[in-house]
Amino acid sequence: MFIHPVIVAIAISVFVIVFSLVIYSLRNPLDNSSNIGEFYTSNPDAGPDAELWGRGGSYFSWRSSEPENSQWPELNIFYRTFGDSDNPAIVMIHGWPTSSYDFKALIGELEKDYYIAVIDTPGYGFSDKPKGDYRYSIPDDAQLVDHFIREVLGLSRFTLLTHDKGDSVGFAFLSLYQQAAPPAYKIDHHVILNGGIYLPLAELSAAQKYLTLPGFGQFMTRFILTPERVALQLAKVYSPALTPEEQLNMSSTFKYQGGTTVFPKTLRYLDDRRELEETWLQTLSRSEIPATLIWGEQDPIAKTEIADFVWENHLRNRKAGAAYWRLPCAGHYPQNDQPRVIAQLVRWSLSDESGTFTEVQNSECIPVLVEET
Repeated sequence: MFIHPVIVAIAISVFVIVFSLVIYSLRNPLDNSSNIGEFYTSNPDAGPDAELWGRGGSYFSWRSSEPENSQWPELNIFYRTFGDSDNPAIVMIHGWPTSSYDFKALIGELEKDYYIAVIDTPGYGFSDKPKGDYRYSIPDDAQLVDHFIREVLGLSRFTLLTHDKGDSVGFAFLSLYQQAAPPAYKIDHHVILNGGIYLPLAELSAAQKYLTLPGFGQFMTRFILTPERVALQLAKVYSPALTPEEQLNMSSTFKYQGGTTVFPKTLRYLDDRRELEETWLQTLSRSEIPATLIWGEQDPIAKTEIADFVWENHLRNRKAGAAYWRLPCAGHYPQNDQPRVIAQLVRWSLSDESGTFTEVQNSECIPVLVEET
């Protein structure tokens, strides 16, 4: 029987690819550590700074509020606190696909004068990353943040600072806050950093689009988007780009409990965003909490058009005071790119004071106050 050479070549190519993937899986098993100590014992070459960050944290137990997750056991949720608990409190919520580690530099600028609390939501950083049919959702994360503030921290008042996906969590959390009668605590100020808070204007990356494809997303995160490659790609979004050492630290937070393999599931927060976006933005419009919108202009994903739209339609004309700042030399991660500037803006927002940006050497990088109401 004659077999066309092209068919033979294709068959051989498929065999080689499958064989290579099998070998890769055997040589690179997914991490299944149950805690940070176990993870770093098994991965001694993982990022040392991220290890110090992880070992300095604590855990609490959380059972998802989603009915679909009712059969799942409680999750271990990672969090950290910094500073004197008698100082004014700031709660920070991270974005996708990173973790509370994003705020390390900013915390260093603020912890002397503030009590700061950060958390890794399920599927991120050093929190548990359930797989299978677990449903990740923004409303569930908002319930988690409420529990964290009431039952773990016991705060009576605080400032809320959010970034990227954390902006969406913050809006959903704000909805809970407005529905409470009366709320169990007081939010003094709401600080919003770069994020896709109006999806029609967001520029999703090619990887984000592929990750949402059924089946293909799982293949990508197992064999293509390794923790190291994800960190390498994300490094380019920072301004300046992350160093190899910084990438190593970031990749270890992805590697913990096979974190990249849940990317397709955690990215479904975009579905929540599409469904509830208008509701959340109206929540922001009627909020009585003073707000500060801070935006890095070099962001290729959440461009300034998003900030302009939200400011003009949901912040500018509301009763509560608001301010809109642009950072010409910062990108998607302004808290990493210019932590001292962000810290100074936070201080001014919480004290009604103002001043000059003496630490900004390049005049072209001085933040611009677009408008204040």
